[in-house]
Amino acid sequence: MTTATEPSIHTATALETGWGATTPVDDTVQRHGALAMAAAWEAIARACGGRTHRADGWEAIDLGRPTGLFNSATVTHPLRDEEFGPSAARIERFYDRGGHGAALLWSPWPTPDLTARGWTLQGHPPLLYRPAGLPIERREPAHLEIVEVSTARELTEWCRTAVEAFPLTEVERPGSLLEPTVLDDDRFRFLLGHAEGRSVAVGCQAVVRGANVLLLSTVHPEYRGRGVYGALVADRLARHPDLPSVTIVSDDSRPILVTRFGFLPISRWTLWERPRP
Repeated sequence: MTTATEPSIHTATALETGWGATTPVDDTVQRHGALAMAAAWEAIARACGGRTHRADGWEAIDLGRPTGLFNSATVTHPLRDEEFGPSAARIERFYDRGGHGAALLWSPWPTPDLTARGWTLQGHPPLLYRPAGLPIERREPAHLEIVEVSTARELTEWCRTAVEAFPLTEVERPGSLLEPTVLDDDRFRFLLGHAEGRSVAVGCQAVVRGANVLLLSTVHPEYRGRGVYGALVADRLARHPDLPSVTIVSDDSRPILVTRFGFLPISRWTLWERPRP
């Protein structure tokens, strides 16, 4: 005679946390978004000849000069409060090693207060996720022409437009935001929006870790609310309809992504900024 028993929830193997070294990249939307964003920053740095560093719990990139979003460190798995201080110190040493321009620290989770370490809280932007295969509504305004950047001259124009439209006030030379070598990396795509004889908007995307990452996108203030931003979003989604898309945006940009394009708000990240000595 045998006696049936319930299987034990206690096993000899380590329990899955969702953030282990062998956990699939797309185990959860939160994990996929965090790793895809970090990978997109890293790809930018490598393509532009910048520095990169991967550690347990965070990844960082540095182009060595003021570049707005392109000097970023990303927390890639949850850190306990007692772990965050040492990790922040290592991130600070990475950026203080050379170069200039402010550094950004992105965390998908709440962080301890880093003010005493010289960081300034910039806000809690939302991570948005869009499943693959959703229909894409395209409404390109009649006055807008979207051009894919393919030459160094066009990239200089893209950089200048990004700096002016965002604006990125600390960038010293607007055309030097990125290096032309980034165009040799086919994971990236840079878009210029032309209207009425001038460049009025930019968009960028990267395909990394199985996701279509929508990176920096901005529109000159006088052209906002005229369908330009939505047209740039639709163009980038249509390029890779078979991939899930992720992005981090401001609260101003969030409504159109959620209501028109079907992005799902996943979580609010924590964003800090720190100047270099």
